[in-house]
Amino acid sequence: NQARNGAARERRIRDDMIDHGWLLVARSAASKGACDLVMVHPDHGQALVQVGTAKKALGPADRARLVTMADLCSALPIVAVTLPGVGIKYRLVGRGTARTWEGWQP
Repeated sequence: NQARNGAARERRIRDDMIDHGWLLVARSAASKGACDLVMVHPDHGQALVQVGTAKKALGPADRARLVTMADLCSALPIVAVTLPGVGIKYRLVGRGTARTWEGWQP
């Protein structure tokens, strides 16, 4: 089921970030907010993480909402995608299209 798969992706990304020193502040179930995970790190500050799939793009309205919310709370706007056989790919989201986003590591 889609909800169960989405929750599993969120947990995988949450756990990966925790392994890199991040702490979970909040999780937005069923993609109700601008991001799926709110994480904090003692050196990097806060990150708003949108969990995606290789087939699901972050549209212009959702991208603007994520970047605006991140700006308002001085957080990093991150998209994290789980790729079969590759692992997790993180990108720092900007206002431009996905082609312009930088790779990022937790």
